[in-house]
Amino acid sequence: MAIDNLDSLVFIGRVSVVDAATGTAVVTRPDKAGKTTAPLFVLQRGTAISKDYWMPGIDDQVVCLLLPNTSGKGVGAGFILGAIYSNVDQPPTGAGERSRVLDHQGDLTIRVSGALSIEAGKMDVKAGDGVISTTGDVVASGISLRSHTHPGDSGGSTGTPNA
Repeated sequence: MAIDNLDSLVFIGRVSVVDAATGTAVVTRPDKAGKTTAPLFVLQRGTAISKDYWMPGIDDQVVCLLLPNTSGKGVGAGFILGAIYSNVDQPPTGAGERSRVLDHQGDLTIRVSGALSIEAGKMDVKAGDGVISTTGDVVASGISLRSHTHPGDSGGSTGTPNA
């Protein structure tokens, strides 16, 4: 395949199938009358020591790159470079030049083998059901949520909060 057919190698399409186990997705090509690609690898920010897993959703608009086949005929392996916003799928509310928003419809897991530090000028934690629970302790400004006490009215101190 000659490089003069660059529009066959770089294109925008819509995700039609996602295979989370292999990190691949199939893309429907509107520029090719709805033809679908073979499974394409989705580029990730880290895959060895630091894994950063992201997969596009069904119907996400994505930019794709196909590599020319080494035989010179057709295309070889391909990749999804990332998803893009459009007039239909716009950035989430609150996103801006100096703000980042993760608006995810589903579960989200953060795993850290070492310490997790969060530094913020202000921090609000909200749960949809109004319940915020933890199996460990929460410490803010050196005060433990599980074991803090207060001075009592009679000179002693109160007990720890009920778990």
